[in-house]
Amino acid sequence: MSQLIRKQVLLALTVGLVCSAALADLSVALRSDNSDGPISLPGAVISAVPLDSQLSEGVTAPPRDMAQENRQFRPYILATQVGAPVHFPNRDPIAHHVYSFSQTKTFELPLYREDTPEPIIFNEPGVVPLGCNIHDWMLGYIVVVDTPFYTQMTGAEAVLKNLPPGEYEIAVWHPSLHPEETLGKIVTVTGKDQLETLVLHFKRRKVSQPEAPEPRLDEWDDY
Repeated sequence: MSQLIRKQVLLALTVGLVCSAALADLSVALRSDNSDGPISLPGAVISAVPLDSQLSEGVTAPPRDMAQENRQFRPYILATQVGAPVHFPNRDPIAHHVYSFSQTKTFELPLYREDTPEPIIFNEPGVVPLGCNIHDWMLGYIVVVDTPFYTQMTGAEAVLKNLPPGEYEIAVWHPSLHPEETLGKIVTVTGKDQLETLVLHFKRRKVSQPEAPEPRLDEWDDY
């Protein structure tokens, strides 16, 4: 191998290592202004929208699934990126009729059982509440974010992985929070792992997924 080629290979390896090292993980914790400790909101959507749109260029939006299972939406809250296809597989032995009247995306998937309909594309950011026209208790949410950098809480902290250095607006959404609480916080990612805390200034509402009643064979479940 010539000296010139060796230098080119070494330069490529060095650039690759620098780019990889520049990516950082951002841990986000939630705290209420009337509580000393962190609060946990399982399923809460944490997003980081880069103020420089170039930071998210070239990142594809992966497809997601919002299933119907045991006469419930699974998951209860689904985060997805603008432009991503969302599939609605029915894993129950009965039919469902999924719909949403939200301003973000109005759509309807008429009665279906085994055959999964074509995926729905969500082209605008926002919150999409879901219902079933057959089973009134079924409730779910799709949270569409205009960034590839998002995650959902499973414990006291959520981790946004592999963020390039730059400024981001960090926001949180959960049905237990008032709309005013979805406020953003501007954070500068420097290339090193860091922890940020979002302080929620309003009282939480107690909201949980409605439970499905005991299974029974009625005129609706015969579909």
